[in-house]
Amino acid sequence: SSSSSSSSGAASSSSGAPKLTLVPKADTADWLVTPDKYAPGVVGGKSSSLAKLGVSPAIASFGAAVPASTALPFNAFEKALAADPATNASVTAALSAVAAADAAGDAAARRAALDAMRSTIAYDLKMPDDLVEPLAAAVDWCAPADVYQAVKKVWASKWNERAFLSRKACGIPDDSLHMATLLMEVVPAEHAFVLHTANPLTGNAGEVFGEVCVGLGEALVGNEPGSALSFTAAKTPGAVPIVKSLPSKPIAHGAPYTTMIARSDSNGEDLEGFAGAGLYDSVTVAPTETRVVSYADEPLVWDDARRTRLMSRLAELAVAVEAEMGRPQDIEGCVVGEHIYVLQSRNQVL
Repeated sequence: SSSSSSSSGAASSSSGAPKLTLVPKADTADWLVTPDKYAPGVVGGKSSSLAKLGVSPAIASFGAAVPASTALPFNAFEKALAADPATNASVTAALSAVAAADAAGDAAARRAALDAMRSTIAYDLKMPDDLVEPLAAAVDWCAPADVYQAVKKVWASKWNERAFLSRKACGIPDDSLHMATLLMEVVPAEHAFVLHTANPLTGNAGEVFGEVCVGLGEALVGNEPGSALSFTAAKTPGAVPIVKSLPSKPIAHGAPYTTMIARSDSNGEDLEGFAGAGLYDSVTVAPTETRVVSYADEPLVWDDARRTRLMSRLAELAVAVEAEMGRPQDIEGCVVGEHIYVLQSRNQVL
C-alpha cells in the first residue's frame, strides 16, 4: 500500500488504441458496502478479487489472510456532489474548462484546469450529513473527517493528467469512468511483496517472479531507487527459489500508528489488454513515515534459511492464488512475523 501512489499505468496511443468498454455503474442506496455486496457495477475489480480471496478455502488453508475492508461504491461520488450544489457547480465549470482547453490543444491550460478540478474535489466537497454515521461505524480508529479527506483525494485522482490522457487515448469517455474507494486498515508490514505468477521478464507461465522489500510496499510500487529482493521459483512442488538480486532500497516506509488507506478501485482497471493499474491514487489517512534501512541487521540479506523459506512460501501462495482466480495474477501483499496478508490480486497483463 502507499501513501499517495500513482505508479505507472499504460495506455496505447490514440492511433492504435484499443476501444475499451467499461462496466456501467449500478447505483446503490448504500454509502458503504461490505465484501458480500462487492459486485460488478458497484465496485471495481480490486474489491471484487479481494472479496473472492477472503472466502477462499485454498487461501485460508495456505494460512494467508485478507484484511477486512469496506468500500464506497461507484455512485458515492455523484451522491456527494449532488448533496453539495456549490461544489457541484464548481466541478461542472472546471469540467468545461478542461474540455475547452483540450479541444484547443492548449496543454498548459488543460493542465491548469485539471489541477483546479482536483483541488475543488479534494478540498471543497463537503461530507454529506448521512455519510457521517456509517463512515464512523466502519472506521472506528480513524476520524470520519480524516477518512473522507483521503477518499476525496482518491476521487480527485480521476482527473490527474496521465489518467485523463490515457482515457482519451483509449476512447473512454470521462463520464463512463467511475471510482469506488476501498477502505482497509494499513497492515504494519515488516516486509512487502509483489508476485507475478507468470514471469513477466521471460513470459514463462511455469515460473513465479517475486520482489520483496523492507516495510510497506510503497518502495516497490513507487519504483523507488535501489533493488528489491527478487527471485524466481518454478511452480513444481519443492522447487528451490533462485535469488536474482538482494535488497538494497535505502528507504523503508511505515505507518506511524494504526491507520487506514483509501484505495482507488475504478471500473477502468484490470481490463483485458489494458494495464490501467496505477493511473489513480491510493491515499493513507495518516501519512506514512520513512526510515533508513540497516541491511547489516536485515534477515533478507544475512539469514539464508529464513530468506529461502519466505521465498518458498510466497511462491506457493502465488500458485494458490492463481489457481483460485483461474489465470495468471499480479499479487501484492505483506508479511508480519509468520503471517502473510494478501492486499491485492489482479489479472496479469502478459
